[in-house]
Amino acid sequence: MAFILRRGAVYYLNLRLPKHLHRQRNTIRISLDLRSRREALFKASRIAQRVYLHLAANPLSSPEELRRLCIEWRDEVQQHSATSDQSLCIPLPMQTFVPMPDLPRPATTQGALSALSKLYIKEGETSGAWREANTLDVQRALRDFFELMDDMPVSAFGSEHARLLKHRLSRLPQYFSQRPEFKGMTLRQIVDSTMTYPTITAVTINNRLRKLTAFFNWCKSNGYINQNPLAGVKVMIGAAKEARLSFASSDLLVLLDLNTLRREARKHPWRFWLPLLGRFTGARLEEICQLHIDDFCSVQGTSCIRIDDRRDGQKLKNRSSRRIIPIHPMLLELGIQTYIDSVRASGASRVFPQLEAVRGKYGYGPSKWFGRYRNKLGVNDPKKTFHSFRHTFVDDLREAGVQDSIIKQLLGHADDSVTFGIYGSRVPIKEMTRAIKKIPGSMTKKAAQPRIGTPR
Repeated sequence: MAFILRRGAVYYLNLRLPKHLHRQRNTIRISLDLRSRREALFKASRIAQRVYLHLAANPLSSPEELRRLCIEWRDEVQQHSATSDQSLCIPLPMQTFVPMPDLPRPATTQGALSALSKLYIKEGETSGAWREANTLDVQRALRDFFELMDDMPVSAFGSEHARLLKHRLSRLPQYFSQRPEFKGMTLRQIVDSTMTYPTITAVTINNRLRKLTAFFNWCKSNGYINQNPLAGVKVMIGAAKEARLSFASSDLLVLLDLNTLRREARKHPWRFWLPLLGRFTGARLEEICQLHIDDFCSVQGTSCIRIDDRRDGQKLKNRSSRRIIPIHPMLLELGIQTYIDSVRASGASRVFPQLEAVRGKYGYGPSKWFGRYRNKLGVNDPKKTFHSFRHTFVDDLREAGVQDSIIKQLLGHADDSVTFGIYGSRVPIKEMTRAIKKIPGSMTKKAAQPRIGTPR
């Protein structure tokens, strides 16, 4: 392969770089100040060899840095040639060169999974394609990947490795860092042991596999591999085994008892409002926890909650999740607007300023608290979680005869049969408000004598 081109009588270094280093500019071109093709080939080959060795050790080097190094190395070769015996100017034997095609893909350090994973994360962060939570999730998935599997050239990772990875993921323990029996052990040691313990769910396994599949897709798109060995690899999920359950009426009576919620919320107002918002909006826990003050708004004269990702720290499950939800009369009666006004007066921008993000998610702490809360009240079925409010919300609307298109609009589910705008005049606010009012509020109404802003 030639690393040179000729312009007029002068030869230039013409070195192509991997696409991931720069989208628009992936070629280094500098004058070699030579008119002899033989000398130009020698000098260009020496420089190219040093570039590729440098990239193997420093895969995140920018094109600008590489261009600067090329100029330095060119000048070094020139100085050496001018002061040395001509016998030193014999080209190195071919086997000492690092062979590189137009788009470098050596099966060495540069193509190692660990090096490529760093490039992948760097590109995701700098391109703005990922939010902070996405980056943390990807980093965690890749960290576990390298604890479970040996580092190797990406081209060496085949279908047999994919099957082994799936098996080892299925052996990952729940709450690994919190279990004393695992102290001092690596994930690899645990999954290869004969120990018995609760493992992560099939849903969690598939979430990890999706993130790793995306990484291998990136490797394929950038020319490091021809096929994605993880394409289509997933754990089968039994609907009955994995599905969350709705809450029974008896569950709602104890979980939404206002006096109980007040006691829980003496120092943490969010503990009062989160279960009530889950019950009367059907929103996901993370969607509620990340709400901002201005997400409580008026649309067509109706008090609504806006589910969006306009602010830092907010994220949506998918595009359809962006929506508005009319506020249930019971929430207004309990004083949700008074609470919002008090938070606004404090200068906070988020509805629940006490919540702190853990790995980019504000719902992490509340999820743990709600698990303890329901167990304390005797709602012990592991399939009944905060997300069960969402299932109960759907059940109530269907039993009330609400159209599926309206239910999907309230939940943020895609519906190809309707074409409502997100916030425009075509949003069926009246129909959605009528639907929301069909969610029974009688279970909390009896205890709702005082109006509550910030619970004491």
